[in-house]
Amino acid sequence: MSDFVAVHVIWKIWDQVLSFIPHSVGVYGAPETGKTTLDLQLTTQGEVRPLGAVDRTEHVMSPISKRYMQPVSTIKRVKSDGIRRVFSSRDLGGNLEYHNLWLHDMWQRRVSTIVIVVDNRHLIDPNNTDNQTALSYIVESLRTMKKPKGLGIRHIFQKRYHPSRVILLANKADLWLDTKDEYHLWERGAIIKHEIFEPFRESLYRLQEMNIPVRVDACSASIGWNVDEAIFRGMMDL
Repeated sequence: MSDFVAVHVIWKIWDQVLSFIPHSVGVYGAPETGKTTLDLQLTTQGEVRPLGAVDRTEHVMSPISKRYMQPVSTIKRVKSDGIRRVFSSRDLGGNLEYHNLWLHDMWQRRVSTIVIVVDNRHLIDPNNTDNQTALSYIVESLRTMKKPKGLGIRHIFQKRYHPSRVILLANKADLWLDTKDEYHLWERGAIIKHEIFEPFRESLYRLQEMNIPVRVDACSASIGWNVDEAIFRGMMDL
């Protein structure tokens, strides 16, 4: 019994330590998938006002390097069942010209958890491939170990980058998770069977073949549904 108590005390202490150590998380995805809304929701919980064109995330180009400059990373806290975790992330734009910023962020901060945010636009318009393009870019970059330029002297000897996991997060669930059967898929932990994830199968297979664990979940950042829980579950093996 004393050994059990000692192990429990050690576990509680370690859990408290983890609640103060910030982990590096990178949030990427196509334009208007809700990355900024997700960032706001994770920073301060509540209902986020609808964002318009003037709220789109844009980045300033350095006049010296002629590259887009990274925004500062901010600290977020997620909690589930009384357990807390702390992580840092940046609000990065989704336009094609900003894709290199994603790689720069991943390599510079050695992002341990990559969150790819998608929405339901490909269900509305089957010809729209914005979400697939964003995910494929990340997967191909991980496969080729493409190292971005401009990391600085501190990273000159960094040859490889390998995340601990990828979370594919389908946002705007209030718009597409609209039947009891679909909701039961999520409740049973089988949301990956929903048609919204069908176009991403090949990319998910490739990540698995690269020995990168993938978590799939759904959320609605605008109303705060399953936001903390989705990120928390994806980070549980930290």
